[in-house]
Amino acid sequence: MMRFKFHLTGILFFSFILAQEEVVILSKKVGWDIDVHENRFYEIFPDEKGFLNAQIIQLSKNKFRVSIIKEIRRKKRRVRRYINLKEFASLQNHVNMQPEFTEEARISMYKGMDFLRVAEIVYGIPKPQYVVVNHSEGKILKGSLIVAADNILHVQTPTNIEMVDLSDVDAMTYRTRMDEYDYLKPWLIGISGSAGFGLARLYNSQRSTIYNEYGVPRTDLKRYTEIYGIVLGLIFSSELFDAVSTLLTSADTIILSKAQYDKEKIK
Repeated sequence: MMRFKFHLTGILFFSFILAQEEVVILSKKVGWDIDVHENRFYEIFPDEKGFLNAQIIQLSKNKFRVSIIKEIRRKKRRVRRYINLKEFASLQNHVNMQPEFTEEARISMYKGMDFLRVAEIVYGIPKPQYVVVNHSEGKILKGSLIVAADNILHVQTPTNIEMVDLSDVDAMTYRTRMDEYDYLKPWLIGISGSAGFGLARLYNSQRSTIYNEYGVPRTDLKRYTEIYGIVLGLIFSSELFDAVSTLLTSADTIILSKAQYDKEKIK
């Protein structure tokens, strides 16, 4: 009997505690759960990176707990923020003063928000190609994008291969097409090979003639140098073609983070 009374007392106690914690509606415009779209439109919690949804729970007359579900590096996490009545009222007024989140408003809002489909865009970029990556830490990385997989960019720089997580990229400049100037390739191969041959001839003309043991000039060495020059020129032709096509092809810049999008919107 005593055990039964103890269990009953415990149930009543926890029921009282739970009754004090009530999920409250911030505004009729967002409802009980604030989803990711409503948060973007009304900018309720603009600084919460990876925001998925949130609830506001009233703990007492002057204390509220904001329970936020976030996705950080592909893992879901629950974080808690605490606000007072004044802060709650401020958020409430902020939402109520804005227009309704209609389907038209939703379509308009998502125009230009490439950061919402980062992986889809980056994986579809022609590779390899020269890119300029704006890092969220303020760094700028320039090099050839050779691989984009598992949300990681592999960028070949003059010294090594840099690996950058897509979540750390603010913006990237790239070429949407790389095949517009394929007709120039034969010409550039010919120019590059001829340049290699010409440099080899120039080298031979400035080098003293070498004779064999019979006093006959070693013309075979000159031919070897010329062939070597042509081969080097042909190898360099691919780099020359990449450089020329990169210069001639117009570049596009995509915004890959909410912070960068907000900066561009202010300008």
